[in-house]
Amino acid sequence: MESKKLISIVVPVYNEVKMIPDIYSRVVAVMEKTGKYDFEIVFFDDGSTDGSKEAVVSLSEKDNRVKAVFFSNNFGYIKNTFYSLQQAKGDAAVLLHADLQNPPEVIPEFIEEWEKGSKVVIGVKNKSRENKIMYFLRTVFYRVMNLIFGMELVPHATDFGLFDRSFCDILREIRSTSPFLRSIINTYSGKGTAYVNYTQDRRYCGKTRFNLGKYYDFAICGIVYRSRNLPRKFLVFGIICLLLSAGEFFINFLPDLVKGIAVNPSQGVLLRCIIGLIELLIIFISVISEYVIYTAQSADSKPMITEEKRINY
Repeated sequence: MESKKLISIVVPVYNEVKMIPDIYSRVVAVMEKTGKYDFEIVFFDDGSTDGSKEAVVSLSEKDNRVKAVFFSNNFGYIKNTFYSLQQAKGDAAVLLHADLQNPPEVIPEFIEEWEKGSKVVIGVKNKSRENKIMYFLRTVFYRVMNLIFGMELVPHATDFGLFDRSFCDILREIRSTSPFLRSIINTYSGKGTAYVNYTQDRRYCGKTRFNLGKYYDFAICGIVYRSRNLPRKFLVFGIICLLLSAGEFFINFLPDLVKGIAVNPSQGVLLRCIIGLIELLIIFISVISEYVIYTAQSADSKPMITEEKRINY
C-alpha cells in the first residue's frame, strides 16, 4: 500500500495562548476532511511568556501529530517564519500564522495547486476584513518596494502558503540571519509559483503583536535584503546630475573663459560648485553603500535561532 504524503503545517507562535486551541481544531478539521494526506502541526514558539508553551505541550500529549520547537529566546517574526520552513520535514510545508487571519480552510486549495506541479503556492489577499487604513498602507508599501527598490513583489501576496520540500531544501541552504522570505520566494521559486486568492479575516481573539516598530523592522529587512537597486539608482542619478551641471557650466562660462574674460562670482559660480560637490557626494555614498550591502550580505554566519527543546519532533 502506497504511503500517504506528509503535510507539515508549521505555525510560528508568540504569546498566542488563546488562539492555539482554535488553530488545532480548525487545522485538524480541514486536514481530516481531505483524508488523503498524513499531517503534522508543528508549533514554533518564539519565547512566549503567556502560557502558549503549556497549551502546546498539553495538545502534544493528547495528539502525537502535534509537535513543537521551543526557542531559547524571542528572535522575532522574520526569523521565526523562515526557520519554521527550514525545519519542515513533510513532502510539503504550509506556513500558517497563529492569529488565524489567514484561514486554514484555504489549505486544500494550496494542496490542489501543489498536486498540479507548483513548487510554491502563495495566498494573495484579494479582500481583507482588516482596518481599511492598514490595507491602504500595505498597498502603498508594495508599490514603493516595487517601484523604488526593484523588489517585484506581488501586491498583497503573503507568506501564507505551501512550499514543496524541494523549495524548503533551498531555504535550508540560505545562511542569512535576516532573510526576507517574500523576496527569496520571488528569486528562487521561478515559474513554479501559483497564487490562490482568499479573504483575510479579522483577528477575533487576542492582541496583535505587530506594532509600528515591527512593521518598520519588516520593511527595513526587505529594503536592506534586496536594496542594491536603490544605491544604483542614486549612483545613476548623481552621475546624470553631475554631467548636466558640467554641461550647463561650460555652456554659460566656457566662451568667456576662452576669450579671457574673468568670471563674475555674482553669476552663481559658488552655488554651482556647491551643487557639484553635492552630486559627487551622492555618487560617493552610493558606491560606499554597494560595498556595505555586499559585505553585510556576505558576512552573515551566526546562528539564526537557538532552541530550548523539541517535543514529538
